[in-house]
Amino acid sequence: MRPVRPLLLLIAVLAVNPAFAERLAIPHAPRRYTVRVGDTLWGIATHFFKDPWKWPSIWNRNRQIHNPDLIYPGDVIVLRYAPNGRPYLVNTGPSRPRPPVRPRTRSAVLEPRLRSAPLVMPIPTLNPNVIEPFLARPLALSRRAFHRLGYIASAIHRHTVLGTFSWFYAQHLGRHPAKVYDIYRRGPAMRNRDGEFLAYETVYVGRAKLVRPGRRLPEFEITSAVHEIQSGDWLVPWRPRPPTPYYYPRAPHKRFRGQVVATLHNHLNLGAYAVIALDLGKKAGMRRGYVLRLTSRRRTFYNPVAEETEHGRRQPVGLVMVFRTFKRVSFGVVMQSRREIHIGDHVATP
Repeated sequence: MRPVRPLLLLIAVLAVNPAFAERLAIPHAPRRYTVRVGDTLWGIATHFFKDPWKWPSIWNRNRQIHNPDLIYPGDVIVLRYAPNGRPYLVNTGPSRPRPPVRPRTRSAVLEPRLRSAPLVMPIPTLNPNVIEPFLARPLALSRRAFHRLGYIASAIHRHTVLGTFSWFYAQHLGRHPAKVYDIYRRGPAMRNRDGEFLAYETVYVGRAKLVRPGRRLPEFEITSAVHEIQSGDWLVPWRPRPPTPYYYPRAPHKRFRGQVVATLHNHLNLGAYAVIALDLGKKAGMRRGYVLRLTSRRRTFYNPVAEETEHGRRQPVGLVMVFRTFKRVSFGVVMQSRREIHIGDHVATP
């Protein structure tokens, strides 16, 4: 059982004057908040602070904190102020004491018995349902990566379009093909503002299993299809979905400037919790958990009085947190949005 003791979650160590504290805490912030099932660290931070992404980055600076991310439903978060006006939060523990665990004695008799106990898990940084579908797919692949993949050569029964239970021939799988493959279709190329190639978008279309090995033309059966499958689609060895990692939203230590190069949704009007692709990857130093500020492109308009074309300012759009990185591209989830996000919008270090 987790010990019940006050746990200092964060102290605004970056604040050196009351003016900073006023900008940090939101007006009329609640004095206390009881954590509930379904809450997230980001959501709780929005109850107290204007910039919720600063919360974990600040508490990680306090060396006296042990596992500051382990906040459980039932814990009471209290907002307090230091003598100089700086706000900080304290976790006073659960509102109701948890029953102690009885130690087992040596003379205890073990009997088979059905026991049940509630599984209490710490709250996550953000709703895992938002990003879990994007942890394993889609992919951002280079030209070289596609050259190493196998592909669907042809349907066995002369079908133009394949679906569940259809069989096909595959090629370029090597001497020891996997037993299960995910099927992807190559999408358009993602490019940066200078037109330089970054990676190809990919669309997951289904899954197939090996039913008849063969060195030249192994045969596969499609076990699931979310889109129509056709010859030329690519085969990626199946891997189990990785567990949802724990993210620490924080500002990058270096200055980043990039743009949105793709959206991972079918609709165009994207807002909060949409997943977007950025032209900043591992090569540029991008890491999971980095929070960037989104701004719109400069809108061009015609001034009828001056009879000339002018360029407006970039307008603030919201915040995006990076949760998956590739060599030259990264995927991020929009945490806050004032309006729709579009391809070409800019991102930068806040």
